Amino acid sequence: MQKHAGFIVGAYPCAPSFHQRNENEETEFWRKLTDIPDIRAIEQPCLEELHPFGDDWLFRHLPQEWDIVVTGVMETMRRRGTQPGFGLASEHQEQRRACIHYYRHLFEKVSRANERAGRKKILAVELQSAPLAGTRDVDLATRCFTESLTEILRWDWPCELTIEHCDALDKPAARKGFLPLESELTAIAQAQTQTGKTLGVCINWARSAIEGRNTRLPLQHLQRCQQAGVLSALMFSGTASGGAYGEWQDLHAPFAPFPTSEAGCVESLMTVETVAEMFEQAPADSLSFTGIKLLEIEASANVDHRISILKDGINAMNLAIRKK
Repeated sequence: MQKHAGFIVGAYPCAPSFHQRNENEETEFWRKLTDIPDIRAIEQPCLEELHPFGDDWLFRHLPQEWDIVVTGVMETMRRRGTQPGFGLASEHQEQRRACIHYYRHLFEKVSRANERAGRKKILAVELQSAPLAGTRDVDLATRCFTESLTEILRWDWPCELTIEHCDALDKPAARKGFLPLESELTAIAQAQTQTGKTLGVCINWARSAIEGRNTRLPLQHLQRCQQAGVLSALMFSGTASGGAYGEWQDLHAPFAPFPTSEAGCVESLMTVETVAEMFEQAPADSLSFTGIKLLEIEASANVDHRISILKDGINAMNLAIRKK
């Protein structure tokens, strides 16, 4: 079997810096992260910079051959803590414009990162819909999202753009409460028609499972995106039935234990078999990227345990590919 090109790793929720630990621990973490095989890129949030210790720090510790997928989710949620109208699908026009301005910051960050690397270092940017918190006007939010996407697509991006679907506002006990998938697909189709540019969709396993409190829903979302011709990526973060990672929370639970795992989460609902089923429908090599985003829940955890979670994640992905 041909060897898979490698995975994206959203390592930042496992990093010591996620828990405001010191720079020495962060340096050790990144050194050990680069020793894990089968990583081709990292998924990294961008607030003002791409890393809590700054862009220069990140690029000093990142292997030159690794790419980056930039996600807007952390800054979007941080802003929404005090500005619930911040988002691309928001009917609050001032805050929607503020979100577009944030993505302009990402656009400029992508260009500078590529110039710095002397190549296309940024593989993709993940956008999220983010309607006005508490809104029930899905049609209006969809129109706002279409308007935002149309404007953003007209910029000359040197990387792919993909919409990361998060749990929908029209479901009970929503965690993020963003647009329903069908609304996102409508906005994508309209924005693509108006601009002639392309957009993909990234299905995040946990964020789809949480939406319906149903581990079958990620596969259904995958299939719907394939039908629409927009599936571009799969990311696997987990959710759990209880325990330290909570019940149906969006806390990036590690994989459920499997025979060679070292740091499995016994309450996790994400298994090697669920990933294999997704790859059966959408082979990894048919996608722009696929990977993991997992959280170390214990702030006091040592670097080796943080790394073990990510090693398990990569091993689970490789097992899933072989199973399909």
